[in-house]
Amino acid sequence: MRLRVYSRLGTRLRDMLHSLWFLPSLMVVLAVLLAVLTIRIDGMLRHSGPPRLLLFPGGVEGARSLLGGIASSLFGVAGTVFTITITALSIASAQMGPRLMESFTRDWRNSVSLGTFLGTVAYTFTILRSVPSDSSQTDFIPHLGVYLALLFTFISVIVLIYFIHHVATSINVGYVISSVHDDLCRTLLTQTVQGQRHDQPHLLPPEWKEQDIVYAPRSGYLQSVDTDALVHLAVSHGVTVCLLVRAGDFIMKDVPVAWVTPQACKGIPRTLTIGKTRTTNQDIEYAARKLVEVASRALSPAMNDPYTAMTVLDHLGDALVSLQNRGLINGQFEREGQVRLIMPQPEFSGLVETMFNMIRQYGRTHPSVMIRMLEVLTRSAAALVDPDRRSVLQTHADLVYKEALEHTEAQHDRDALERRYQRFVSVCNDARRLLDPGRPLPVQIHE
Repeated sequence: MRLRVYSRLGTRLRDMLHSLWFLPSLMVVLAVLLAVLTIRIDGMLRHSGPPRLLLFPGGVEGARSLLGGIASSLFGVAGTVFTITITALSIASAQMGPRLMESFTRDWRNSVSLGTFLGTVAYTFTILRSVPSDSSQTDFIPHLGVYLALLFTFISVIVLIYFIHHVATSINVGYVISSVHDDLCRTLLTQTVQGQRHDQPHLLPPEWKEQDIVYAPRSGYLQSVDTDALVHLAVSHGVTVCLLVRAGDFIMKDVPVAWVTPQACKGIPRTLTIGKTRTTNQDIEYAARKLVEVASRALSPAMNDPYTAMTVLDHLGDALVSLQNRGLINGQFEREGQVRLIMPQPEFSGLVETMFNMIRQYGRTHPSVMIRMLEVLTRSAAALVDPDRRSVLQTHADLVYKEALEHTEAQHDRDALERRYQRFVSVCNDARRLLDPGRPLPVQIHE
């Protein structure tokens, strides 16, 4: 089997690209280099005379005033943009959970907007430095530099309008849910196998008689495992590695993280990326937990927003349905017919528990949420035809139905729960769907 490769360097570079500071810093450096190049071009055109279209009619004092005004005003705009960004992060953290701040800091639109303003400021200051303070000293005017500064100013105004629209959109709970749902689907795509409708059995660590233990070099969350590098290392040293941890686990320093037979080799810890926080690189359950956190906060007494929880359930169901032609792997990697790496992988039952357990616990007093959960489980059962997967969904449907009836007094709501549950049972018992998986099964969810 093959997972998506995440080397330690690649993971660090990916995190840096998704940070809020990298793109603005890069754009500032590029803007300064462009300004230096523009000054040199203006210097070359000084003796031959610039084209008429590039002539700046304002003179030296006019150029300095214009460039100074642009730099000071855009510097203030950059401060305002930074304040708006921090405010949006605070709102998202308070209403939807601090773990969702990652979705905002990884948004390249925010970084590019901030970089546009700071880059224009850096460019303008660099051009301004080349303009003499006293017009009697020299008549040099960076005509091309001034016109480019005006062009970047107009671009900055357009970016400011777009940025205000984007921030107003990005703090909308529906947009956030959709963004986190996309992260979940991408993680599922990279951590599953195409073309199989069932999950391969989870492998337990072998009971070796002779083995060496590899200890964790430091504490933190296991963000990713470079499986290609680890398998190559095992082949080159003629060993078999069994990892005892998986992506998303918190690792404590000097605690065993792997068994190696017949003897340990150097380099195994370098294939493990350990960081301060969990990421969605290879951690399927963490991607689902971020969605669940939104629903859990929405169902708290302070928020009391079951509609948001129902929206989250719809997106979780869509993620489950995306597994209808994909299967979770067992984490066994072979080279030349010999097992070289065994690593634990998430199971379908654990993924479903992560998706629905907490929402069920918080939403048991909300009939509308429990009804929607049964509907989502019904749709998922219609798409996931593997008996083992349907058995897992059946367990959760039974829990939802039982707990909802215990906390629902209105007979009308109890009847609605009964109807949804019976539809789920009828889908699971449809033998024709199992015999002909390619035939779509019409499922009436709503009345």
